Amino acid sequence: MVTRISTSQVITPIMGSKLTLDHVMIYALQDMVVRIRPQKMETLKTIHVPWYLERFNQGKLICHPTPLLNLDCIINILEFLDDDPNTLFACTLVNRGWCKIAISILWSDPWKFKRSSQLPRNKKIQMISILLESLPQHYLNTLNEKKMGIPIVSRKTLFDYAKFVRYIRIRSLEWHLTKWVQYKVGRIISERNPDLRRRVSIIVQVLLEHIFKSTPTIYGLIVNNDNYTSESLTSAIRNVPEANISLASVKTFTFGKIFMTMPKLFETLSPVCHRINKLEICPSQDVKHTARLISNQTNLISLTLVDNYKRSIHRQTKNETFAWDNEIFRELLYKAEILTQLTLKNVCLSLKELNYFVNLEELNLLNYMGNISQENFQDLTEISLKKLIKFSFISLISKIYLKNLCKFIKNSKELTHLKIQGYNWHDPDYSITWINSLAKNNRNLISYEGPIGSGDVVALWILLDSCTNLQKLHLQCSRYNFYAPVPNSDLKSFDNILRELTRKQPLALRKLIVGRGWSLSSKGVERFISSRKKLSLPIRFEWNPNTEIIGDLSELIKRYRRSTKVHGYRTEHYF
Repeated sequence: MVTRISTSQVITPIMGSKLTLDHVMIYALQDMVVRIRPQKMETLKTIHVPWYLERFNQGKLICHPTPLLNLDCIINILEFLDDDPNTLFACTLVNRGWCKIAISILWSDPWKFKRSSQLPRNKKIQMISILLESLPQHYLNTLNEKKMGIPIVSRKTLFDYAKFVRYIRIRSLEWHLTKWVQYKVGRIISERNPDLRRRVSIIVQVLLEHIFKSTPTIYGLIVNNDNYTSESLTSAIRNVPEANISLASVKTFTFGKIFMTMPKLFETLSPVCHRINKLEICPSQDVKHTARLISNQTNLISLTLVDNYKRSIHRQTKNETFAWDNEIFRELLYKAEILTQLTLKNVCLSLKELNYFVNLEELNLLNYMGNISQENFQDLTEISLKKLIKFSFISLISKIYLKNLCKFIKNSKELTHLKIQGYNWHDPDYSITWINSLAKNNRNLISYEGPIGSGDVVALWILLDSCTNLQKLHLQCSRYNFYAPVPNSDLKSFDNILRELTRKQPLALRKLIVGRGWSLSSKGVERFISSRKKLSLPIRFEWNPNTEIIGDLSELIKRYRRSTKVHGYRTEHYF
């Protein structure tokens, strides 16, 4: 929470002894921006920014010919609002200077808010109309020649909006254009309609060519979810020589689930893009150019490999796995020492080679469809990643071997985020040793999502004593087996766990999730929530929809809640 800063608390820079209150507040605001910005606090939005602006001498602050608030400070303030387009729209009305800054931020990632309530549908359509109406005449002629059937009238706009674009999201652009076409023709057309797809593909290519000619640089290129317009992207890049300049600065490239145009696109990008630091690709396609793309990177720090669903299933039925002598994985090994984040999703691969990734700070092993062999779990016991901060291991089909994971985790003393989720535990009785090991070896934990036994109360007590910074607990019953569902009478009670949390009252805890395999009593919940209220500490409390509730929680929720939201996979309550 951002609190008001009193003038007595402000340490002002040495710039003269005569500072007005306005100057002091401005330096306070600048200091606040510098201190808070790395954390990207969502609270500094529509509530806090107007308070600071109101606190200043408003006229002299932003509208005066020589405003007190310097340009860098205004930019820092408005960049806090990059996830709040409605407020950015409001900021465009302050004056021309604010308008230009807000517009440049808003249009840097114009298709970020797909299917989002943050940006109303009419404004999404309006943004597409503005971009199309600002096209040069020869592009409008091209659209007319292609018999689009939708009149677009050229008009002079306040800005050349295309030059502000820094991120291209093909699937989201498809979606926005689909809604725009439907709006213009006055009726709902199926997204699979061939004529609709023809129109959208043509417009996508024209828009991309205009963007590549206008913008000096592109930072993000996101292409996934089976985009039917991805061929338009390849054509636009090849038709516009300036694209090689703007794409040379790409830092984020996501291309995880496409088949048809993948070879052409990778062949086009591999000699151009050398500065990617975050890369997500599918290792099943175009091995040669994918390997070349990885090889050409000088700043790569984050890599995600996602195998396609159909190909992953095919590999499982054929009992096939990837090998480290594959061109892609061989190039990956060459980058092992510079990578700090690695995600393998549905990629069956020997894990022994993870020992080469000595600087990894985040490792995600996610397998939603296939089996992870016991041999792979055994490989983990021989791996030591001393710099690891975040580790996620999710397996929805294979058994999870806690004993092997325990040996792997204990070497990562700096671990702050740990997530172990599965539907079947090979050694559920090992949970008490597992929790004790976390308490002994991983005292920096901030978030723990994983198994615990109903009788592991003493181990939990030790964990809470050791890990005093724990902010999130998502506890799944170690006895739970999704593939052998137990009747409600056999569900383990969460009350013992909740009683210990009530007794210990961990001050840092802000979120508690009751995972699969538990029953929950209203009395236990009330004692826990009451203890948090006495401490004046809010808690976000959630439970799985399959949790058996003993008693009535409705009155308890009405008494303590601030708000309630229901999601498809769990119920959330905020106290």
